[in-house]
Amino acid sequence: MDARENAAQAVDVTAANECAIARVLACKPRLVAVRPALEVVPGMRPELVLHAAPPAPVEELSAPLRAGIAGAAEFEGLGREQVELGAAQDHGSMAGGAGAITASTPVVVVEDESSGRRAFHFLMEGFGRSLILGMTGEDVFERLRWLRGEAAAALDVALGQLGGIDCEEIVIEALRRGDELHNRNAAATSMLAERLAPGLARAGIAAEVQERLFAFLRGNPQFFVAVSLATSKLMLDAGHGVEGSTLVTAVGANGRDCGIKVSGLGDRWFTAPAQVPEGVLMEGFGPADAGPGCGDSLLVECAGLGASVLPAAPALWPLLGVDQREAVRIHERAAQIAIAEHPRYVVPALGDRGAPVGVDLMLVVETGISPVIDIVMLHREAGRGMIGFGLTSPPMGCFEQAAEAVGARL
Repeated sequence: MDARENAAQAVDVTAANECAIARVLACKPRLVAVRPALEVVPGMRPELVLHAAPPAPVEELSAPLRAGIAGAAEFEGLGREQVELGAAQDHGSMAGGAGAITASTPVVVVEDESSGRRAFHFLMEGFGRSLILGMTGEDVFERLRWLRGEAAAALDVALGQLGGIDCEEIVIEALRRGDELHNRNAAATSMLAERLAPGLARAGIAAEVQERLFAFLRGNPQFFVAVSLATSKLMLDAGHGVEGSTLVTAVGANGRDCGIKVSGLGDRWFTAPAQVPEGVLMEGFGPADAGPGCGDSLLVECAGLGASVLPAAPALWPLLGVDQREAVRIHERAAQIAIAEHPRYVVPALGDRGAPVGVDLMLVVETGISPVIDIVMLHREAGRGMIGFGLTSPPMGCFEQAAEAVGARL
């Protein structure tokens, strides 16, 4: 192959990536409903339990994720022999942490105004004892019953009254108010509550129901993360399926393996062993207690949020064990492997510089820089829950396998 042919291929990949990222940036996400997964999630069935990608047999998943799946199945009324597993991202959805989606799970419905495409995530329970942290018990189930019943119904009716809520508008302002939209969503949750209030009033929702809902939102500043994850999924799905594109469009970790998908490589997962995050542990825990990264939320950083914009969220720095200089360094490394800067997601602390959006597989391999993810650290044992916050990255093996697949197509 001569230099001219190589150049032609390079132009093709460049053009493909420009096409893919243009689709990502054209996405107009809007929160339009909260509905049971069976009604809205593609391919959802009564016996199906969706978990964090990549797909794997239950015995190959981490202990916290197995516990989360078992708890979700029990809450759904499914026997062990009835359960079928699937990766949420293979069904247009996201499953953060050790959480899972079953048929009756209420999910946020985020819709692209221009195309009508949708993405989904279960309602965020909050930290503490919760299914998303792989914990079960009557206290966990009691909260889930309230979310599935009263809370989901009120949220759905309010969104109907409002005609939906613009997700991007909230994200843009939240970046100015100290959120990075992965592990800090305090401003975004507050703004969501402000926008929901008129819809709840118009719908005639009883005052005591509104009081319970707003009390829950006030005590759960991470609530918006469900919307953030679904928004990220919707954006990157828009860029999937572009022939020749090396845009990373899916990332997830199931507590054992981490996997990625690439726009021009179809629906194949490229996997390698997930890494154990490093960070700040809660009192009483040591590094040996931490399990490998788990959850679909790793995708957020590829959509221009999370650690990619860590300079926007100084309150999160001490929880991760970083200072301003390190936060900026993480952002700069994200920019080195990104296809574009987001024209609307900007970081005030960096002079309104655009967020790095769209990880380029080939840039990752060429530079040796894997995306940095800020993540909740889970105990390696089931039922122990959260033990701190930390940083991790998808293993280079995922990207190297995908790069080989790209080479095989040339």
